[in-house]
Amino acid sequence: MRVIRSSAVVVLLVFGLASVARSAEVNWQPADLQAAMARAGAEGKLIYIFVEGSNCPPCESFKLNHLHDPVFADFVNTLFVPIRCHEGNLDDRAFLESLRLVHAAVPRFYVLAPDARGISMAIGNVNAAPTGAVDALKMAVGKQLPVNQQAAQQLAMRIRNYAATQRAAGALYDDGSGRNAGISALEAWAWALGGNLDEAERAWGGEWSSRLNDQELRYMYVNFWAKWGRNAAGALQAAQDYRQSSPGDQAGDYLMGIALAANGRYEEAMRIGDSLMMANPDNTAIQREVESWRNRTGMSSGMMLNRR
Repeated sequence: MRVIRSSAVVVLLVFGLASVARSAEVNWQPADLQAAMARAGAEGKLIYIFVEGSNCPPCESFKLNHLHDPVFADFVNTLFVPIRCHEGNLDDRAFLESLRLVHAAVPRFYVLAPDARGISMAIGNVNAAPTGAVDALKMAVGKQLPVNQQAAQQLAMRIRNYAATQRAAGALYDDGSGRNAGISALEAWAWALGGNLDEAERAWGGEWSSRLNDQELRYMYVNFWAKWGRNAAGALQAAQDYRQSSPGDQAGDYLMGIALAANGRYEEAMRIGDSLMMANPDNTAIQREVESWRNRTGMSSGMMLNRR
């Protein structure tokens, strides 16, 4: 809920809303793969799939916090062809099965290329800030994606102007979500997908300074710095901080491997990678990441295990 300090603020906030979003609602499309692929290809967009289920509190939280949020709606409508599915709907279920996107957990979020090739996914809870709504983009960091870069950069400017209007208006949020910081993260994603990594890093910098102890942000920063080659030393430090704050968390090991590889320390990265693969034999994201390190070392998994 927004807490507004004066009636004058309302005018500023309404102006800011108009500048950020052409629609305050996500423009959900039918679960029609061929239509989604055709539109995504023609408009320079990705395909975003949200899967919900019955008796699912995290699904309800996502819908409450995001589906009527003008910043999130503008972000999704500009960059994606969005599709919303329900596990209990037979047609939706058949659609998901045709894409091999079947999983027991909900909510689920998928990002697909215009040719329906899987790019990234997220499963489970999403946080209340807008960054949580695009968790499915995490594994897309560092990739060149088929997005209309001009539209993405225009989106980034709309989000930046909206955030500036909010700050000037003194708007507050009482839900404890850190939503103002999350807006900077969405701006960073828009700049990155638009091909302007300098502006993306500037936006991430504002996010970082406001949430220094946020593990989710450390996760994103390691990926951003390492995979887009922006700050290998910073990525390593952020990965070390993550591990120190969450000892025993495999996500910290995964980030450390990414950061070590970014610093050219491939053998050390592979030792971590082999352990992660043995512990998570069905995790294709980890497998792809570790294979990318292995390709740079020229070593097989067995060779690395023998060197321990």
